[in-house]
Amino acid sequence: MFALLETLIAVYETGQFTLAADELKVSQSTVSSRIAALESAVGAPLFDRHAKSSVTPTEAGTLLYRAAVDIGASWRDVREQIARARANREPFAMLFSHTAGAVLMPAALRAALPGLGGFEVRVAPMNSDGILERVGMKEAQLGVVEKPIIDDSVERVTLCEDELVLAGDPDGVWLVREHGSGVRYYTELYFKTAGVVPDHVVEVASNASIVASIGAGVGCSVLSRAACPDGVATRDLGPEFVRRFYALTPRSGLTRGQRALADAIIAALRDVRLR
Repeated sequence: MFALLETLIAVYETGQFTLAADELKVSQSTVSSRIAALESAVGAPLFDRHAKSSVTPTEAGTLLYRAAVDIGASWRDVREQIARARANREPFAMLFSHTAGAVLMPAALRAALPGLGGFEVRVAPMNSDGILERVGMKEAQLGVVEKPIIDDSVERVTLCEDELVLAGDPDGVWLVREHGSGVRYYTELYFKTAGVVPDHVVEVASNASIVASIGAGVGCSVLSRAACPDGVATRDLGPEFVRRFYALTPRSGLTRGQRALADAIIAALRDVRLR
């Protein structure tokens, strides 16, 4: 409807469909069809057509023009109010490693719901090294990773346990995450401890893609048991592969509100029990 009203205003003020089309950067046929749609909606002609594509507004056209100008002004006012309201909200960026996002994000969002009114919340997936960099630079207020990172720029809190298993056919192609990923860290640990030298390795920078491939019967990988597709054969890897997720927050720079929201989410994630 806003496009139709904007077209009406342009035609009314330029006096031509052609000039209105140039102003709106649309075709003249688009202008004609929009005016026709408005005329159908109000049940009256809005313009008298003349030679050389010039038009003059009818009484109905003048009335609707005045209303359209008022509606446009009200719309701009509301958008400005919304922008001001958003500006008053504190930013809160949450970054999840791929596995953490798949199994922990619902609990994190549930814990964040009561405080969402005061924050502009953004969530994004990223590998563990990337999360450390962003949180350490205070570009994100909370990160959840899959490996025990130690860095002076962040505070680390231990969250819930997560069991890793070997999923799929180990005699097939190995699907591995990129370097910097928490799962890649444990995959290389498995290769080292089990003395495995895989014949074929494909690096895939998406945990969801690896899970989907294994679910379709293609390849094998070290995965969180909680993320394994139903019906896929798995093999236990032992206590060395029962890992923890970790929450990272900037060592300094969080506002009181950001710290309270981060603490609420961390408390909820510590209580998660994965299958």
